[in-house]
Amino acid sequence: MGLPHSAADPTNRNRLLANADLKTDCFMNTHTTRPLLTAARRLGFTLALSLLPAAHGVDFSYNTGSLGATSDGTNAISFGTALPTLDQPGVVAAYGDYSTAYAGGNVTSVAYRPELNPTSNLPFTIEFWARPTSSTNNNSPVSCRVSAGNRSGWAFFQRAAGTGWNFVMYNGTSSQRGWDLTGGTATLNQWSHVVAVWNGSAATLYVNGALINATNAPNGAVAYNASTSAVFSVGNLNDSNSPFNGLLDEVAFYPTALTATKISEHYAAATNSTPGFYSSKVIADGASLYLQQNPPFVAISDSVTPSASTPQLFFRVRR
Repeated sequence: MGLPHSAADPTNRNRLLANADLKTDCFMNTHTTRPLLTAARRLGFTLALSLLPAAHGVDFSYNTGSLGATSDGTNAISFGTALPTLDQPGVVAAYGDYSTAYAGGNVTSVAYRPELNPTSNLPFTIEFWARPTSSTNNNSPVSCRVSAGNRSGWAFFQRAAGTGWNFVMYNGTSSQRGWDLTGGTATLNQWSHVVAVWNGSAATLYVNGALINATNAPNGAVAYNASTSAVFSVGNLNDSNSPFNGLLDEVAFYPTALTATKISEHYAAATNSTPGFYSSKVIADGASLYLQQNPPFVAISDSVTPSASTPQLFFRVRR
């Protein structure tokens, strides 16, 4: 974000100087205060800032999908020794994008919601970006399954680099997989865009914007047993240890079956440097869960009274 007028334009600068107070309402990330201060100094102004800390800290991953804060993710040590590491370089080219690093078994968990566990006849899509740093051939970056007893739900696994990404859906008999699709590449230290689509009767897998013509390889009846209690998990399975090691970004769940065109658009959008270009597509396409993995945003207001519910950054530019 910058000031609304250019320091290179004397006319604009004089217009600002004629105002005792310049009041601006916008949203900014806490990481963007330095450019704002720099721009103000170049214009010859001083900037008075008052920041109220965000209500949540490193223990949370913020949901910007339609389910809102009720589906924020909770960062936990789980089977690891430390919390996930926030504010790592993200996949989206736009300034201010971040990802989260997972290692050794830590996890981000979203408590059970029926909206994230639709019945087996209803469509849904799961999307994420992953940059693995190592492989055991059994690393789970994103999942929503119950492992004990007759398994329900679904899970992704990172297999060997040349084998690619594996998406499984459980059929409700022991640990049997009713759908088991594998393909693409899972190259270490490179970003992969991974999407699975369930249309209510069949599953498909996309890697880096392209449909993987994977043959279903079930080890039981071809069926899907939707869960009635599964926790949506990022970085590891929620109830057993299959840790992903690396960066994860832009995790989204949609209550619809995204088309191949939409998936290709999302893959291409990550290279666009316009702030908000990528996220606007995810939100417009109806994501109910969207963990952007970015730091919390704060509101900038010309008010002197902060909201009780929204962390706000108040500023006024004066001559």
